[in-house]
Amino acid sequence: MLNVLLLLAMRTISQPREAAAEILSMRPERSILWSALALAVVLNTIVYQLSLVLTPPQGPLPVMFTSPIIFAGFIGAGLILSIYSLTYAGRFIGGKANVESVMVLLIWLQFLRFAVQLAAFVLTISVPGVAGLLVLGATLYGMYLLLHFIDVAHEFNNLFTSFGALVLSGLGIMLGLAILLSMLGVQNMGLTPYV
Repeated sequence: MLNVLLLLAMRTISQPREAAAEILSMRPERSILWSALALAVVLNTIVYQLSLVLTPPQGPLPVMFTSPIIFAGFIGAGLILSIYSLTYAGRFIGGKANVESVMVLLIWLQFLRFAVQLAAFVLTISVPGVAGLLVLGATLYGMYLLLHFIDVAHEFNNLFTSFGALVLSGLGIMLGLAILLSMLGVQNMGLTPYV
């Protein structure tokens, strides 16, 4: 099983479109997808919290970043928001993906992200500068992979359209968060307005 996952990871890096099609062909049940999502969130939270212990920040961090439970909730909510917004933003501009297909692809990317974080954690102990470069490179390449995954899931056959879906999804998330914050009574994010 580990061999299969490693081969799929290598194929994702070298041939993202083919890897996305292979992942989509697996069609796991929704209950398995939700369990995998929860596992990805927990693993990413553990590595992040370990990195805080290994290299403590110089100043105080907001409680969202120091509390593992709040951090995991934030990551999980962000991932779920991304899944639904990418699905419906893509469909709005002619895409064909459903929630499950976007979900399986984003969860796979989260597991790859976990592998990068784990490698960066190990490198931080021995070569801190290289760890930072690895994270930066993986973030940029991760965007490239995401565009291909969106393209395959929605059957756009056009990376510019995939980029449009990504932008529209981001706008949808920002609008949704603004509405949610206003419903919760958060008007100015704690800033005192000038009168």
